[in-house]
Amino acid sequence: MDVEKLSDKTIEVSDITGWNKNGQKLLVSKIRSRDIQEDIKSKVQEILKFEHEHNKVIVPYAMTATPENIIFFKWDGENLETLYTFPTHEVMSEYDSKFPNKRISESYLEILVESWLRDLAYNWKTDNPPKLQELKQIDFLQKLGDAA
Repeated sequence: MDVEKLSDKTIEVSDITGWNKNGQKLLVSKIRSRDIQEDIKSKVQEILKFEHEHNKVIVPYAMTATPENIIFFKWDGENLETLYTFPTHEVMSEYDSKFPNKRISESYLEILVESWLRDLAYNWKTDNPPKLQELKQIDFLQKLGDAA
Protein backbone atom coordinates (compact mmCIF):
# COMPACT_ATOMS: atom_id res chain seq x y z
CA MET A 1 0.00 0.00 0.00
CA ASP A 2 1.40 3.39 -0.98
CA VAL A 3 0.81 6.25 1.41
CA GLU A 4 1.41 9.83 0.43
CA LYS A 5 2.24 12.33 3.13
CA LEU A 6 0.19 15.44 2.57
CA SER A 7 1.59 17.77 5.19
CA ASP A 8 3.72 17.92 8.30
CA LYS A 9 1.40 20.45 9.90
CA THR A 10 -1.83 19.71 11.69
CA ILE A 11 -4.54 22.17 10.68
CA GLU A 12 -6.71 23.49 13.48
CA VAL A 13 -10.45 23.44 12.94
CA SER A 14 -13.07 25.58 14.60
CA ASP A 15 -15.15 23.95 17.33
CA ILE A 16 -18.08 26.23 16.54
CA THR A 17 -18.29 28.25 13.35
CA GLY A 18 -20.81 31.06 13.24
CA TRP A 19 -22.35 32.25 9.98
CA ASN A 20 -24.24 35.44 9.27
CA LYS A 21 -27.72 35.32 7.75
CA ASN A 22 -26.22 35.47 4.26
CA GLY A 23 -24.12 32.36 4.78
CA GLN A 24 -20.76 34.05 5.32
CA LYS A 25 -18.42 33.00 8.11
CA LEU A 26 -18.64 35.40 11.03
CA LEU A 27 -16.96 33.56 13.91
CA VAL A 28 -14.51 30.74 14.58
CA SER A 29 -13.92 29.33 18.03
CA LYS A 30 -12.04 26.96 20.29
CA ILE A 31 -13.70 25.42 23.32
CA ARG A 32 -11.65 23.87 26.14
CA SER A 33 -12.68 22.36 29.46
CA ARG A 34 -9.39 20.75 30.39
CA ASP A 35 -7.02 22.14 32.98
CA ILE A 36 -4.00 22.12 30.70
CA GLN A 37 -1.64 24.88 29.74
CA GLU A 38 -2.53 25.66 26.16
CA ASP A 39 -2.63 28.89 24.25
CA ILE A 40 -6.08 28.57 22.70
CA LYS A 41 -5.85 32.14 21.42
CA SER A 42 -3.06 30.97 19.12
CA LYS A 43 -5.31 28.12 17.95
CA VAL A 44 -8.04 30.50 16.80
CA GLN A 45 -5.41 32.67 15.16
CA GLU A 46 -4.19 29.62 13.20
CA ILE A 47 -7.74 29.00 12.00
CA LEU A 48 -8.18 32.64 10.99
CA LYS A 49 -4.86 32.68 9.10
CA PHE A 50 -5.78 29.47 7.29
CA GLU A 51 -9.14 30.93 6.22
CA HIS A 52 -7.40 34.06 4.97
CA GLU A 53 -4.52 32.34 3.15
CA HIS A 54 -6.32 29.33 1.68
CA ASN A 55 -9.95 30.39 1.36
CA LYS A 56 -9.36 34.13 0.80
CA VAL A 57 -11.82 34.94 3.59
CA ILE A 58 -11.38 37.28 6.52
CA VAL A 59 -13.53 35.91 9.34
CA PRO A 60 -14.09 39.03 11.47
CA TYR A 61 -14.55 37.42 14.90
CA ALA A 62 -13.07 34.65 16.99
CA MET A 63 -13.99 33.33 20.40
CA THR A 64 -12.44 31.11 23.02
CA ALA A 65 -14.46 29.50 25.79
CA THR A 66 -13.30 27.70 28.92
CA PRO A 67 -15.21 26.98 32.12
CA GLU A 68 -13.64 30.17 33.51
CA ASN A 69 -13.89 32.76 30.70
CA ILE A 70 -15.27 33.55 27.28
CA ILE A 71 -13.18 35.89 25.17
CA PHE A 72 -14.23 37.58 21.92
CA PHE A 73 -11.60 38.74 19.45
CA LYS A 74 -11.69 40.84 16.30
CA TRP A 75 -9.60 39.84 13.26
CA ASP A 76 -8.68 42.15 10.38
CA GLY A 77 -6.62 39.67 8.40
CA GLU A 78 -3.40 40.51 10.26
CA ASN A 79 -4.08 41.40 13.89
CA LEU A 80 -6.10 39.57 16.51
CA GLU A 81 -7.47 42.06 19.02
CA THR A 82 -9.20 41.14 22.30
CA LEU A 83 -12.60 42.86 22.39
CA TYR A 84 -14.43 41.48 25.38
CA THR A 85 -13.76 39.02 28.21
CA PHE A 86 -16.29 37.81 30.77
CA PRO A 87 -16.78 34.93 33.21
CA THR A 88 -18.40 31.93 31.52
CA HIS A 89 -20.82 31.31 34.40
CA GLU A 90 -22.46 34.71 33.75
CA VAL A 91 -23.83 33.27 30.49
CA MET A 92 -24.03 29.52 30.98
CA SER A 93 -26.01 29.71 34.22
CA GLU A 94 -28.94 30.84 32.06
CA TYR A 95 -28.80 27.54 30.14
CA ASP A 96 -27.77 25.26 33.02
CA SER A 97 -28.51 26.57 36.51
CA LYS A 98 -25.99 24.14 38.02
CA PHE A 99 -23.17 25.25 35.71
CA PRO A 100 -20.98 26.97 38.30
CA ASN A 101 -21.13 24.00 40.67
CA LYS A 102 -20.37 21.01 38.50
CA ARG A 103 -17.62 19.61 36.34
CA ILE A 104 -18.22 20.44 32.68
CA SER A 105 -17.03 18.28 29.80
CA GLU A 106 -15.73 19.91 26.65
CA SER A 107 -18.60 18.59 24.53
CA TYR A 108 -21.18 19.84 27.03
CA LEU A 109 -19.54 23.28 27.19
CA GLU A 110 -19.60 23.38 23.40
CA ILE A 111 -23.34 22.58 23.42
CA LEU A 112 -24.00 25.33 25.97
CA VAL A 113 -21.99 27.91 24.03
CA GLU A 114 -23.72 26.97 20.79
CA SER A 115 -27.12 27.26 22.51
CA TRP A 116 -26.23 30.71 23.74
CA LEU A 117 -25.06 31.83 20.29
CA ARG A 118 -28.29 30.56 18.74
CA ASP A 119 -30.26 32.38 21.39
CA LEU A 120 -28.39 35.58 20.50
CA ALA A 121 -29.17 35.06 16.81
CA TYR A 122 -32.73 33.75 17.01
CA ASN A 123 -34.02 34.46 20.56
CA TRP A 124 -35.22 30.86 20.93
CA LYS A 125 -35.02 30.89 24.75
CA THR A 126 -35.27 34.52 25.75
CA ASP A 127 -35.74 37.97 24.24
CA ASN A 128 -32.75 39.22 26.20
CA PRO A 129 -29.96 36.59 26.11
CA PRO A 130 -26.99 37.10 28.44
CA LYS A 131 -24.41 39.62 27.19
CA LEU A 132 -26.73 40.85 24.43
CA GLN A 133 -25.98 44.53 25.02
CA GLU A 134 -22.23 43.98 25.35
CA LEU A 135 -22.06 42.06 22.07
CA LYS A 136 -24.06 44.81 20.37
CA GLN A 137 -21.40 47.28 21.52
CA ILE A 138 -18.66 45.33 19.71
CA ASP A 139 -20.87 45.10 16.57
CA PHE A 140 -21.00 41.28 16.71
CA LEU A 141 -24.79 41.04 16.65
CA GLN A 142 -25.17 43.58 13.86
CA LYS A 143 -22.85 41.48 11.69
CA LEU A 144 -25.12 38.44 12.11
CA GLY A 145 -27.56 40.05 9.72
CA ASP A 146 -25.06 41.83 7.45
CA ALA A 147 -24.16 40.81 3.94
CA ALA A 148 -20.58 41.84 4.91
